[in-house]
Amino acid sequence: MVSRVSEIVSTANCDPESASLTLRYRARWALPIDAPPIENAEIVVRDGRIIEVGHAGNGLVDQDFGEAVIIPGFVNVHAHLEYTVMRGLLEDMPFFPWIRLLTALKSHITPKEWLASALLGAWEMRSSGITTIGDACDGGFSLMALLMTGQSGIIYREVFGISPDEPIQEIVSSLQKKVASMTETVTQAGSDRIRIGISPHAPYTVRGELFEALGSFAKRYSLPQTIHLAESLAEEDLFQKGIGPFAEMFARRGIAWETPQLSPTRFLDACGAITPGTLAVHCVQVSQEDIALLKARGATVAHCPKSNGKLGSGFAPVRAMLNAGLAVGLGTDSVASNNNADMFEEMRSAVFTARARERDPMALTAEEALRLATLGGAEAMGMAQEIGSLTPGKRADFCVVNLSASHITPAEDNPVAALVFSARASDVIATFINGTVNRKSQEIEEAVSIMRMTRRKLRDALSLEQSKLEKMMTGTPRNA
Repeated sequence: MVSRVSEIVSTANCDPESASLTLRYRARWALPIDAPPIENAEIVVRDGRIIEVGHAGNGLVDQDFGEAVIIPGFVNVHAHLEYTVMRGLLEDMPFFPWIRLLTALKSHITPKEWLASALLGAWEMRSSGITTIGDACDGGFSLMALLMTGQSGIIYREVFGISPDEPIQEIVSSLQKKVASMTETVTQAGSDRIRIGISPHAPYTVRGELFEALGSFAKRYSLPQTIHLAESLAEEDLFQKGIGPFAEMFARRGIAWETPQLSPTRFLDACGAITPGTLAVHCVQVSQEDIALLKARGATVAHCPKSNGKLGSGFAPVRAMLNAGLAVGLGTDSVASNNNADMFEEMRSAVFTARARERDPMALTAEEALRLATLGGAEAMGMAQEIGSLTPGKRADFCVVNLSASHITPAEDNPVAALVFSARASDVIATFINGTVNRKSQEIEEAVSIMRMTRRKLRDALSLEQSKLEKMMTGTPRNA
């Protein structure tokens, strides 16, 4: 695996000469998102930007994709690339033991393994049409991965601190150094596609005073932030009633807890943590009042239907959020709670869960789901001026999806329905970033090999950590 910034950037395989050419691509369809579908479409690219989208002419083209559709690159607003190695490891368990075991297993992974894990996750996403990622990371390895694959996004450095024994100033000072280092890495790489932000992890892992300090820190340095919010009933019980697995964990650790008797959303607001542009992740357990509060504060939402469903967290009220005017994007979350980063599956899940929740077949349409996965995600991340639609002047970030596969035919005459209800990640023919395509590098092959070795190690570690967790949960609370 590479280590120096110059080597990392060189692995992206982007061809600057081809990026400066005028290139024309054709397909049966193009879906601009901010305009009606175009049949027999052509997209023209120059200098990494889209300069024209319209009906195909009679001139020469650089590539005709035939029975396919060109769409904006997917925007995955919430992921954890570093956790790719955890895919399929923590299965069939409630949220609390799941997150405790995931946290415990992190101590068994080396920096080289973290980078391989993040790189493999980023490549999976790029291969399936995801060109922009909002990633919450603990070690900063996701930044290196995106520099290697050429994708854009915001890398949010995670922060934890629920115990009063952890001095706030030390936590903020440490975070400042990490953010500065990551920012310098982006500068050295000469990348204009990546921003650095912060992620105060969640209300049950960050205490109120720290949220206040982190909010001030983010405002001072104009840093975007994302927060896991209102994900589970266990979180709701902690804040409203002071009961449940999180409350029990605090008792075992000797952490004093005063129940605010507020929803997690209102608790964060009381801490000044919900600011314009704050990306609130999950928002499953939110009331209409919580939604109105998020809108009033200028927050946006990352909707992760597959992860929420797999962990039994519930169905987020996405229809109510959209009706309230919130900017909402789709996120895959980590493959530890989703198992793949297939945005086609995510769109389907968003539609089906919204309709099941509201018992209304019009609760979320296919067209709305496609928007959530593209322009909606760009709006939620504050990047809609640059990405999210096939609009002249925006970055030439787009993917091409095959419509001739047997599981799609004959739905190719309705490209939106074909994408949302029938297509798969494997149907993506090509992913363009800044108008160019990169190909699988040697580093990707190395990452696969490293992941397989790491996985064997984690299998052994899992049994040990499960035994520790069982003893902890059956033990006597420290302050009992």
